[in-house]
Amino acid sequence: MPTAQPWADYVERFHLERPGITETLLSRAADGHGTGPYAWLGAAVPDGGPVLDLGCGSGPARELVGRWVGLDRSMAELGRAQALGRSPSVLATASTMPLRSGSVAAVIAAMSLMVVDDPPAALGEVRRVLAPGGRLAVLLPADGPLTVADRARYAALLTGLGRRALPFPRPEVVADPVTVLEAAGLEVLADDRRRFACALDKGDADLFVDSLYLPDVFPRRLGLARALVRRWGSTGIGIPLRRLVARPRAAADRALSCGRGPRSR
Repeated sequence: MPTAQPWADYVERFHLERPGITETLLSRAADGHGTGPYAWLGAAVPDGGPVLDLGCGSGPARELVGRWVGLDRSMAELGRAQALGRSPSVLATASTMPLRSGSVAAVIAAMSLMVVDDPPAALGEVRRVLAPGGRLAVLLPADGPLTVADRARYAALLTGLGRRALPFPRPEVVADPVTVLEAAGLEVLADDRRRFACALDKGDADLFVDSLYLPDVFPRRLGLARALVRRWGSTGIGIPLRRLVARPRAAADRALSCGRGPRSR
């Protein structure tokens, strides 16, 4: 029987054993216009200035922004990024960024904010390192949009896993990111959702299941989940994602005091 394990230990082992797995899965997904999740996220930040990739993993966003620097706590993930020529990067936690205050034009966080140890502390660091007028762009799992077939497949998958929902270390970030961002002094400027179709062949069943955070799940249930995914065939599954763009609240307050008013969402 699986034993309970602290999330921090589980996430560390997960990325040690499967570096780059999130990129491998999401790189196969695209929306109705052929845009991938990472390109969608990168399009939300301004060009020109340095961009910090928070929880960069294997660095899939490296080619999508100009002056990129990655930050991750997983040596295995950063090792994969460096092997792919994605640099510079730094080994550090989100709550203690070794960067000067006001040194980056934008921060992106692709599928990482819901796994950091302390989201409020991490977002406090985001505010500190952002230059005036800087932006934060966050990519998170979402509960829609999905097709009817998608919902039926996810329902069957969750039943097979013995779960009511997919778990995350910081579920409040996924459930209500607007509140989390605003509590950290960040004003949400845009909040959008998209479905990314991900085609899977039979050999990809393990990839899809192994990309999920599933602590304390019986091996028998993992095997059942893989069998279910194999039945999806080439039609695959929709992956719903949410992109939020925010800026430090102080920037909005200064704009109001000068009579310009906030930017439209």
